[in-house]
Amino acid sequence: MSAVIISSLLFLSACTVQEVSEFLEVTDDVLTAIEQEQGETDSASEEEPVNGSTNLLKSKGTMEPIPAKLVRPVDGDTAVFAFDADADGKEEEYSARFLLIDTPETRHPQLGKQPLGNEAKERTEELLASGSITLEFDVGQRLDKYDRILVYVYVDGKSVQEILLEEGLARVAYVYPPNTRYLDEFEAKESIAKKKEIGVWAMDGYVTERGFNSN
Repeated sequence: MSAVIISSLLFLSACTVQEVSEFLEVTDDVLTAIEQEQGETDSASEEEPVNGSTNLLKSKGTMEPIPAKLVRPVDGDTAVFAFDADADGKEEEYSARFLLIDTPETRHPQLGKQPLGNEAKERTEELLASGSITLEFDVGQRLDKYDRILVYVYVDGKSVQEILLEEGLARVAYVYPPNTRYLDEFEAKESIAKKKEIGVWAMDGYVTERGFNSN
């Protein structure tokens, strides 16, 4: 750093007063331009939409349920919904993962199609087509590593997650605090299916801590 300062002083000492003045003006202009460019970049970064939204998906905490429309079901615990995320009057599509549950796979690169995977998907599709859909966020993160929104899903005010759990088509899973608002309720519904030994609980050893045993 000192070498740079000395070199600059030597350079300036060899210049006329006018040349020094012009040099300082150019340097000041360059620094100003850099600062302005950096400021515009920072501003753009702050305002860059996340999955199409500038507000809802960046905010945290509780909020009112969001009316949504079903675009297409993916499997028992995943679907694509359309809703107005930033109150601009325009609906956008979002891939959604249902919080706190896991259903058998209908297709998977390693696991393939698992028992009751199609049944879980068909039941979810049936539920989502039966009434008005609302989505609810928890207080923690709102996107998973695949950029899917993490939500509780309701049809006419009834929890889709709780129905799937009570009918034995899902297990309680992916419990990551603080997104655990309805964990107790979900575990209670799961215990009903366990006691009845229905759905995924009808097959010995099918449900594991890591998912479902396809072997």
